Amino acid sequence: MSSAAVRKDTVAARRAGGVNHRERIVAAAVQAIEEHGSDPGLAVIADLAGLPRPHVYRHFTGKDELDQAVARQAAKMLGAWIRPSLTVRGTPPEVIDGLVARVLQWAAFHPNLYRFRVRLSPGEAVPQLTRALAAYVRTPPSEHVVAGVIGLVDASVLWWFDHRDEIDQDALSASLSAQVWLLLAAALTTLDPHAPLTPSYPEA
Repeated sequence: MSSAAVRKDTVAARRAGGVNHRERIVAAAVQAIEEHGSDPGLAVIADLAGLPRPHVYRHFTGKDELDQAVARQAAKMLGAWIRPSLTVRGTPPEVIDGLVARVLQWAAFHPNLYRFRVRLSPGEAVPQLTRALAAYVRTPPSEHVVAGVIGLVDASVLWWFDHRDEIDQDALSASLSAQVWLLLAAALTTLDPHAPLTPSYPEA
């Protein structure tokens, strides 16, 4: 093998190793947030990743880049959890009920990670949810409407984390679903609340 080929293979291996280390660090940061709160120390993350502390920022430009990567991972995890509720047939209120219930379930399982996601990437889900709604209706609501819906849900969930003794999860889900439906119904005036919607892709 030529020296050029060896150098090429070495560079490729280093890049692959760098990607693997980044993934390990992000996974460790997610675990640290779950176990220690939304602002874990670098030492905790490094220990969970099995790396020396100085090595963590060799793979990120700094704390901000790491935080953004973790927030994207949290958004991806939440998106995967709620996806089944966006592939079912039902009336608009039924679809909304299922979606809100799934969001609250995930938030209840991952309160620290939910707080972190809201703080770092509040707009991350807007285009994703807009595309999901487009599977149900020919003309989905504008992104500013979707952003309002997400903001309503996120703010309500954050409030609920600190006031669980005032309203239980099922009651909050029902209340939030009704509010989300009112917002979407105002934007989608031709939507019949009694007519079942079928997504344009198969059920999960």
